[in-house]
Parts: sequence; C-alpha cells; structure tokens
Amino acid sequence: MQTVVLDFETYYDDTYSLKRMTPIEYVLDPRFECIGCAVNMGGVGAWFEGTQLTQVLEKLPTQVAIISHNALFDMTVLAQKFGYVPALMIDTLGMARAWWNGSFKGYSIGALADELGLGQKGTTIHNVKGMGLAQLKASPGLYQEFIDYALNDAQLCYALYLRAMGQGFPPSELLIQDTVLRCAVEPRFVLDRNILAQHLFEVQANKTSLLERVGMTERDDLLSNDRFAEVLKTYGVDPPRKVSLVTGKETWAFAKTDAEFIALEEHEDPDVQALVAARMGIKSTQEETRTARFLNISNLMWADGQTAKMPIPLRYGAAHTHRLGGEWSINLQNLKRGSQLRYALQAPSGKKVVKADSSQLEARGVAWLADQKDLISAFANKEDVYSSFAARIFGYSVNKRDHPVERFMGKTAVLGLGYGLGDKKFMATVKAKSKLELGAAIEMDLTQAGKIVGTYRSVYSGVPALWHSLNGMIQLMTSTTCNVRFGPCTIEFERVRLPNGLFLCYHDLQFSNNEWTYRHGRMRKKLYGGKFLENITQALARIIVMDAAARTRHRVHAVDPSIKLALQAHDELVYIAPDWAAPQVETILLEEMRRGSSWSLGWPLDAESSIAQSYGG
Repeated sequence: MQTVVLDFETYYDDTYSLKRMTPIEYVLDPRFECIGCAVNMGGVGAWFEGTQLTQVLEKLPTQVAIISHNALFDMTVLAQKFGYVPALMIDTLGMARAWWNGSFKGYSIGALADELGLGQKGTTIHNVKGMGLAQLKASPGLYQEFIDYALNDAQLCYALYLRAMGQGFPPSELLIQDTVLRCAVEPRFVLDRNILAQHLFEVQANKTSLLERVGMTERDDLLSNDRFAEVLKTYGVDPPRKVSLVTGKETWAFAKTDAEFIALEEHEDPDVQALVAARMGIKSTQEETRTARFLNISNLMWADGQTAKMPIPLRYGAAHTHRLGGEWSINLQNLKRGSQLRYALQAPSGKKVVKADSSQLEARGVAWLADQKDLISAFANKEDVYSSFAARIFGYSVNKRDHPVERFMGKTAVLGLGYGLGDKKFMATVKAKSKLELGAAIEMDLTQAGKIVGTYRSVYSGVPALWHSLNGMIQLMTSTTCNVRFGPCTIEFERVRLPNGLFLCYHDLQFSNNEWTYRHGRMRKKLYGGKFLENITQALARIIVMDAAARTRHRVHAVDPSIKLALQAHDELVYIAPDWAAPQVETILLEEMRRGSSWSLGWPLDAESSIAQSYGG
C-alpha cells in the first residue's frame, strides 16, 4: 500500500487556537483557514497552499495510507475540509507512545526528533501567529521559511514512521489504530441536546446543594486540610497522602500538583468531583465542563450540512498498558453507568447502538495467569462467582435477588483483590462503589475488611503465590540477559514482550528503600508483584478486546460497509448499525468477544451485549 505523509498548517491566533478549542470546534469554526499542506511521498516533499491539496488527493490510488503526527487533527481537517478519508490512517504520535512506552518525557515531533536523532524541528510556527495565507505571501521571505518549516515537519514524521516500523512496530497495530481514529474522523453518534441541557442544569444545582449540605461554603472550610479529608472519607475516598519536603512528615496531598488529588477530578462520583473542584478553586466540575463541551459540539455545522454529530476522540497508546485514553478534553472512557451523558449519545434515526462488554475480563485473566483452576472452572461454567465468594465471607448462601449487599461485597472482592489491594483501600473501595451502585454506602471496619482480604488470599492461594513469583521476576528484569517465559509473554531486560509485538517497559529499574521503582516519562513509579500482575493482565486484556475489534471490523464490513466501531471504553466495544443489521452485528460481536486471541486458550472469556437507541440504553 502506498504511504503518503501530510502535515496541515492552519491559521491561529491568541483567541482561536487548539489550546482553547477541541480540534473539531477549531476545524468547523468560520475562522478556519488552511494555509497549506506539506506532503511527503517516499522521502520527497512538496508544498500545496490553500486548497491545492485536492489535486493530489484526486490522483491517489484507492488503497493508500496517510501518515501524520497527531492524526486526530490532520485527518479531521482532511475529512471535513477536503472530503477525503483514506483507506488507512496512521498516527506517528500514537505509534511513538505505544512503541517507546514511557521512554521519553515528551512525544511532540520536536521532542521525538531530538531523542531519536532524526533532526531538528524549526520554530517558524511561533512567528506566524495571526497570519493567514495572504499575509504570509505578502512577506516572501517569511513565507518561504514557513514552507521549509512545514516540509521539514513532514520529513521528520516520515523518518519517525520508518524508525518505528524498522524497529519492529507490529503492522497489525496499524489496523487497530486506524479503527480507533475513525471513531472521531467518521463519527457515528448523534447528541440529544435536550438531555444535555437538563443534565447541565442538574449538575450545577447539585454542586451548589452539595457544598451547602456538607458545610463547605466558606473558603476557610475548603482550605482546612483535616476538615476536607474528613469530608472526602464520608464519600468513600481514601484521602491521598505524601511526605512533606519541608517537615519530612506525612501530610495530606491536596495540592494542585499532586497527581492522586488531581485524579479525583475524574472520580466516578460527581459529588467527589464537585468537592475537589471547589477545593482547587475551579468554578466548573469535570462533569459540568464535559456536558457543556458536548452541547457546544452538538451545535457545530459539519461539512455535510448536519449538526448534533458527536466524534469520539480516543488516544491510542495512552496508558502504560496500551489501553486507550480520552482526548480533546471530553474523555469518554469514564462515563459511569447510568450517566445522562450516556443517554445523550444516541444512534441516528433508523439505526441502533450495538454494544458488548467483556465479563470480568481482568478477574478471569488473573485466575488464568495464576492457574487458579477452581476459579477458572467457575467462570467457565457461568457460575455466580460473586455470590459464591460472598457465601464464604458471611457463612450462608447468597444470591443476587435476596442479598444485594452481601453479593456486592463479594463482587468487589473478586474484581478488586487480585492485584494485592490491602484492607484499608478495600474498605474505602467498598464504601465508594456501594454508594454509586446500591445508592447507599456500605460501612465496615478494618477488622472486617481484613477478614475479607484474608479470605480471598486463602481461598484463591494461587493468586498471592503469583505475586510472590512476579516479585522475583522484577529482579530478573535488571539483567541484560533476562529471558523468562510468563504465560504468553516474555520477560526481558527492563521490559515485557507482549504477544502482539508491543512491550511493557520498565526503564531504569532500581531497588531502593526496600521497594522497586522504574521511570515512565517524567515520573518514577513503584513496582511490586501485585502491580506487575495488574500491568500484564491489563495489557493482555487490551489485546483481547482490540483483536476482537479488528476481527469484527472485517466481518461487519461484509454485512454493511457503513458499520464501524463507534466507541471503545475499557473492555467494551460499541457499534452503530442499521436497524435491520443490528441483530446480526450483535451476534458477530459476541462471537468475537468470546473467541479470544490465538494465545489466550483457557482464559474463560464471556461477554454481555445489548441493542438500544442510546449508549445508555
């Protein structure tokens, strides 16, 4: 397949830029101007100003791969301003994140070029702010400098692509990346503005009511660390802590720079989001901001004259474990079940949302990797594992209908204790999740939490044994000759080779203060047996789900070429299909989600599916 690199250069200024707007808002704004596009074919560059790129696109073969750095932006421009979507879209930004997996502190084209010795990125872009094509052409010297800058960017992008592929980036991942990009470039969902408007009103009203209810309307209340910590605890949150650089003593980690505290902005409980936003002096919560963003996007006029379309931008290679992440400040990876935002995401008239979610994918993976045969068998035989474990905890028979609280505790244990979670965090997890799922928080003391944790480790003894084994493998990874088979993976020097050809990297692995740490980007992270198992299990689960997406892509294309992946979240795949095709797509999707990958024989896979008018249905 022919490959073509392109890099769009567009007008921007202080108020109109990608720093202030999502790419789709930017591209569909009346102020948008394509100054030109740098194109590189086989190492040869050319510049096409304005809309001249059209003449290149018309001559391209049907089967062509278009490469760019930050394809979520460039492919959106290509689709909306030139009416062109290639057979294969390749994003070197996503490739770099996945392939070099935490090696570098930044993944901009300039940072990567420096790190990999590919050349230097220019700075001309900073000299043309507020200048359109006509203004640039009025300054021939600056315009030529700008063209050279763009051509250099395209050349660096091509060199980056060749470097990654030359080092072994798996070609199969290019299809997965393309599948993910189409969720944004060829959006399937439409938005219900009425649901969004009502939800925004309720979120804003609830925020005000919450602060009054917990007595934190005054600035001093919000700034009192101890007071704020106590309020968080009432919502099932274990307040994050850190060691003070000033006193050397443990204190609350409530600063705007504390990662664990910042993460609470996206907590699944909107009340927690509101508390954190108020503490940080932010006027809008994450839920509020996201809903307003949805509303703004719903009012955009697309190139085909339609409105209310909703692109689903997903970040390929976002996590260390290669799971996807959210993009464009509208993270759709963490919409909680029952959220009105899910119901606002709808299929167009005459179509349905078809989705399938893997059942307990990670818990089943932990059992498989630990060779915990009784648990594997229970999952494979479709037993109610949650009720069975709850019965062990409480000493009497438990079922879903009559014992919702007991079963919930069994469920939280089975899903949460496989990675070494301790009694304190388990207690906090049960409290937080029960409030959301059951409508009332389950209170327990450390003694009860410790008993449940101990029961899990005793009943499923193969799991803690695996943590111990993986602890030893961490040390083995410090040897340059390490080559140890673990399930479908190979543990090597400072990395784990995954069955799809990607890696989990643990750069600069060190043992200090009785713990292992490694470098990932700009941060050092802890590594221990339970966390190592979590990383590997999540990476393998991601492969299973996205392999299913790749196989489903081929099969549903034969049903109707318009059917494509619309959204992916955690272990879930979502499609939008014509009414007549929805049952057939559901059947295909379930078959592929239950089939697994070639290396996962024995992993007891299962999935649940539904057909509805909205993502929330």
